Amino acid sequence: MKGRNDQKFACTACGARHATWLGRCGVCGEWNTIEALREPSGAAGAAPTATALTGVDASKVIRIPTSLEEVDRAMSGGLVAGSTVVIGGEPGIGKSTLALALAAHASRSGLRTLYVSAEESEGQLAERARRLGAGSAGLDVVMTAELAAVLAVLADYSLVVVDSIQALSDPELGGQAGSVNQIRHCAQALNISAKESGATAVILSHVTKDGSLAGPKVLEHLVDAVFVIEGERSDESRALRCLKNRFGKVSEVGFLRMGESGLQDEPDPGAAQLEDRLAGAAGSVMTAMRDGTRARLVEIQALVTPNAREVPKRQFLGLSSQRCSVIIGLIEHFAGVKLDRFDVFMSIAGGHASDDPGLDLAIAAAIVSSALQRPVPADAAVFGELGLTGEVRKVRGEAERSAELRRHGFGRFVAPTGGEGASARRTPVRTLAEALEAMGLSRRHQA
Repeated sequence: MKGRNDQKFACTACGARHATWLGRCGVCGEWNTIEALREPSGAAGAAPTATALTGVDASKVIRIPTSLEEVDRAMSGGLVAGSTVVIGGEPGIGKSTLALALAAHASRSGLRTLYVSAEESEGQLAERARRLGAGSAGLDVVMTAELAAVLAVLADYSLVVVDSIQALSDPELGGQAGSVNQIRHCAQALNISAKESGATAVILSHVTKDGSLAGPKVLEHLVDAVFVIEGERSDESRALRCLKNRFGKVSEVGFLRMGESGLQDEPDPGAAQLEDRLAGAAGSVMTAMRDGTRARLVEIQALVTPNAREVPKRQFLGLSSQRCSVIIGLIEHFAGVKLDRFDVFMSIAGGHASDDPGLDLAIAAAIVSSALQRPVPADAAVFGELGLTGEVRKVRGEAERSAELRRHGFGRFVAPTGGEGASARRTPVRTLAEALEAMGLSRRHQA
C-alpha cells in the first residue's frame, strides 16, 4: 500500500506538481489548493506506429462556419473539423447560449451534432433551445457527467459540445469532478478522441475571479483553440476574444450583443459610445483603441476634483494605474497643470478595459480638460503614445484608428507626426504641449 508521501500532488489553481502535500502552493501562492493525483488503472496501450512525414496527407483545413459573423471573425473563419476548442467565461455570461447556437446551426447545416449537458437537465436545455429558437431535428442531447459515456459516442458525431469540463469526470481516476487531475485527464481524452475520429469537440469551461480558465494550465496547452467570452452580466455587450488558435489569428475578437433570442452580431460597438455621450462635457475625449486586429471607438472620461486631504485619490477603471500615474506626472511637468491637491478618477466609458499605449494622449487630454473645465472640440479626436520626455510617439494601426474615427463623423485628428492615415484635417504633434495647444487646453492651471 502506498503511503501519503508516495503520492504525487498538484495545485488546483495553477496545476503545479509537488512531491508532498503542502498547505500553500509555492508557485501561485494559493492556500489549500493541493490535491493528491491518482492515475487511472489499466495496462499500457500498444506502441504507436510511426509514419513518414512525407506520406502524410496535408489536406486543407475544413472549417465549419457558425451563424454569427463576429464569431467566425474571432475564430478566423469558424470551427475547424477535428479540432478541440475551449470556450470559457464567467457563470451567466452566455457560454451555453453560444454553444447551443453553434450546435443548432451545425445540425441545420447537415452535421450530426451532440450536446452533452453535465450540469443541466435535458428539460432545461430544451427550454433554452425553444426560447432561443435553436431547435433542430439533427441535434441530439444527452445528460451525463461520465467521460466514458461521451467517448463511447463521440466518433458518431461531427460536432460534440461538452458543457462543462469542470462537471465531467472519470470514476476510475478517483477524485472529485473539477479537480486538476480530472480536468487534465478528461480534456486529454476528448482531444485524442476528436483527433482520431475527426469530430470537433467544443468544451465549455468556467473562469476564475481573475479571468483565467479554471483548472490546470495544461488545459490550454492540450486544446487547439481557446476563446473567452467577456462582458458584464448586467449589460448586453459581449466580446468573444481568442487567446489561442492553431488554425488562425490570436488576439482576434468578435463583438456580440445578448438579446431575447440569444447572442447576435454587434459589428459596430462604438455606436453606443456616441449615443450615451454627453456632448460638450469637460473631461470627455473620443479616441480609437486597438482591440484584436481592428480599431474600436471609445470614450475616455476623467473627473478632476479638489480635495483637502494630504494624499489625493487616484482611481482608474479599465486603465493601467501605473500608466495613468506616469501620465499625471507628465501633465504636471510638461503642461504645468498641478494636480497634487486634486482627486483624479479615470475610466473607459461602457466598462471596457485596455492597456493600449495609443490611449495615452487621450487620457492626458481628458485629465487636463476636466482640470481646466474646458471641453475638447466636439468634432475632434486624439490618439498617440506619450514618452517620458514629453514626446508623442507613433502607435500601431494608425490608419485603422483614423478610419474608425472618420466613419463615426470625427473629421479632426490630433495625432503623432509622420504617422499613417494622414488627412487634410489632421494636426500632427510632436510633444504633449503641442497636442494640448491644438485642442485648446494650453492654459496652465495652478492649484
